[in-house]
Amino acid sequence: MQQSSAECRLMTKHTAPASVRVTASLPREQYNVLVALAAKHKVSVAWLVRFAVAQLTDNAETVQLPLELFLQR
Repeated sequence: MQQSSAECRLMTKHTAPASVRVTASLPREQYNVLVALAAKHKVSVAWLVRFAVAQLTDNAETVQLPLELFLQR
């Protein structure tokens, strides 16, 4: 099975000197799902979040978000 570039980046030990810390609040239900998913795959919740962000940023040019963020004011 071919791995995505996001998976490859996350599987290697790479510490970027320009790393930044991000804090986000999630609904309890989403957090519980992440904890269960992390346990199932034997990874951390932080790893799952970095993986999800990598997937989104890898496809930033073509991704179509199902949100109307720019229409709300």
